[in-house]
Amino acid sequence: MAVAVVAAYLIPGQAGPVPLRTPAAARQGLPERFTSPDGTEYRRVGLVTLTGTEASIDVPVSGKPLEVATWCDGSLNRMPVVYVNSRRVHAPGYGCGDGLPRLVPVDVPKGSTQATLTFDRSAEGCVSLTEDGPCVPEQPDTAVRDVGVYEWTPPAMAVEPPRIKALPPEVDGLRLAGSASGRWPGATSFTLTGRGAGTVTVHLLCSGDLAQRMWFKFWVGGVEGRTRLGCSSWTRGPFPDAGMELEVPRGEQVTVTVRTGMWGEYTNRPVRWSAGLYVR
Repeated sequence: MAVAVVAAYLIPGQAGPVPLRTPAAARQGLPERFTSPDGTEYRRVGLVTLTGTEASIDVPVSGKPLEVATWCDGSLNRMPVVYVNSRRVHAPGYGCGDGLPRLVPVDVPKGSTQATLTFDRSAEGCVSLTEDGPCVPEQPDTAVRDVGVYEWTPPAMAVEPPRIKALPPEVDGLRLAGSASGRWPGATSFTLTGRGAGTVTVHLLCSGDLAQRMWFKFWVGGVEGRTRLGCSSWTRGPFPDAGMELEVPRGEQVTVTVRTGMWGEYTNRPVRWSAGLYVR
């Protein structure tokens, strides 16, 4: 599963909002409380320090959504795998290394009053050091790291996400052949049509605090793809070119069916999305 993620959070520190892109902010530690840009209030309900491969913590469960957060400030750092009561949490895959903290949604069994969260950062894969080189074992993350568990209070009313900038008519020599837009929660699927020269590319844009939690899965001519694609936000700078290339019959009109979904809870925190089909 491949997931493209763009994070854009602010976490208030002791003296006001601290931009997450400031690596030095990591030294302030994880706050007891913070408010996200859309006004959602977060409260820390657990804190554990990872010094080795694994650590666990028991946290109270009130019925409010839970998320896990940690700071990232080095090239080998990554979000640990999260288990709830020994069950692995399925959520977007997050890498680290850019000074950003990570927030991962956590589901707990309904009716629970307490849950055991385990954080595991054992190396799971391998990396290629050169373009055509061998895949060597991933280096372990050995940094001492605080991991916080937060619950958030859903806003009393739905927070309207910002409007999305218009999709460009051309990206990397490909022209826009079809588009669709919507709002989550809402329709769970849509279609795009166009005529490709062996491949087409789908570009996705989202807005809202939980934009990076959206996922999109593709069917071409009724054949299911194996990859879920995440969503980028675009507020300034060049277009975030992180589309999904799909193989299609050459020269034929094709229909791409896209299913939408979101990781974690989203009560009163909707997301806008826009999708474009680009062809040669």
